[in-house]
Amino acid sequence: MRGESRYLASVSWLWLLLIAAAAIVAIVASSAGADTVRIYITNSAGDSVHVVDPVSNKVVQVLQGIEGAHGINFSPDGSQVYISNEADSTLDVIDQKSGKLIKKVSLSGHPNNIAVSKDGRRVVVAIAKEPGALDFIDTSSLAVAKTLPVNGRQHNVYVTPDGRYSVSGSTRTGVMSVVDLQSEQLAWELKLAAGVRPMTFETAPQRFDAPCLRAAIESERFCRRRFSSSQRSGNDQAPR
Repeated sequence: MRGESRYLASVSWLWLLLIAAAAIVAIVASSAGADTVRIYITNSAGDSVHVVDPVSNKVVQVLQGIEGAHGINFSPDGSQVYISNEADSTLDVIDQKSGKLIKKVSLSGHPNNIAVSKDGRRVVVAIAKEPGALDFIDTSSLAVAKTLPVNGRQHNVYVTPDGRYSVSGSTRTGVMSVVDLQSEQLAWELKLAAGVRPMTFETAPQRFDAPCLRAAIESERFCRRRFSSSQRSGNDQAPR
């Protein structure tokens, strides 16, 4: 029972983190281009994305024809919505105001989550197909500018708070890949003991610490790494 309780506690803790992260993404994207806030809810088992007004708690828009929507993110000004489409292996670009499809960008493989660079010039797509890759989408031409091979199929991808790097992880190989967004080349990678899913960042003067949640549901543990040098900072810990 004790082991089961720890498992349930870790799952609850992880879900709270994921829900909070999703809400922040919606708020940032909407407030950048308007005074209203919208929450976007993807449906990986269907072909639609529902847009909710958190004030009225009502659906105010439905984006149709996006089967197996997975990752969702926004342009810095909030005018465009980017959605990874698992069924078609595309990045679907949507006009935020009208909800109309602007373009389906063909990807190098099956996508998972996505991230947008701070300057809005690139959408980074995690490719969940072996041997693993990141697709860099040029938001001006809406085309794949580069496909960068990485170690293992990718699940989650993020951009660091300073906008200099993307950080992604593989659930299969347990490797965290850090890419310099200026050169779009691998800066360094780190092998962990289990699959990498969600991550977040702590900022501190003159450095970034990257606590990466290491297969939080399976192993009930997380690890912290010194971002600038990829050195380990502290022991792996179970979430409390």
